[in-house]
Amino acid sequence: MATKKEKKKTVRKGKAGENGKLSKGFSVSTVLNSAIFATVMKIAEKVSYSKSRVFRLLSHAFEKLKEESNQHRIEEDVKSQISTLMRMLKSYYRGDYRKIPSQAIMRILGGLIYFVWILDVIPDFIPILGFADDIAVIIWVYSGLVQEIEDFERWESVNAMNIDPVQNSNGHSKKESSTVNQK
Repeated sequence: MATKKEKKKTVRKGKAGENGKLSKGFSVSTVLNSAIFATVMKIAEKVSYSKSRVFRLLSHAFEKLKEESNQHRIEEDVKSQISTLMRMLKSYYRGDYRKIPSQAIMRILGGLIYFVWILDVIPDFIPILGFADDIAVIIWVYSGLVQEIEDFERWESVNAMNIDPVQNSNGHSKKESSTVNQK
């Protein structure tokens, strides 16, 4: 797992280059201020109300991530960022982790929809630049949610190791202690 300093460096470095520039005269703000991205955010709002649509989006995002990885068009750090955002969304909609503000959910949904959507500011079929706007949007989403991501990853690591954060002095959780005491 990357440290805070490494995450911030990755977010700043990314694929978009310095100052969020995708290419000469083109920046992330060009994408974020586009009519296409405004449409994406309207779609994200509609999708946010439907658990099945969210899971369908996650499935499409996973397929695109796998395809782009197989074609070596995506760096490991960005792949990791997309995976983290997908896990956050999945945990939120499964009801496992609900400590994500609604504006963060909308940002993640918008980023993933832009990632999978065929209509981009720079179409994906254009060599080199075509995928840059997708990556720039993902980096924008990720960099805007650093605290939420740290909180989620901390929660995720605790749950992955099956650690109950509230333990008695004997090392058992309160629930385990009552079961042990009953035996």
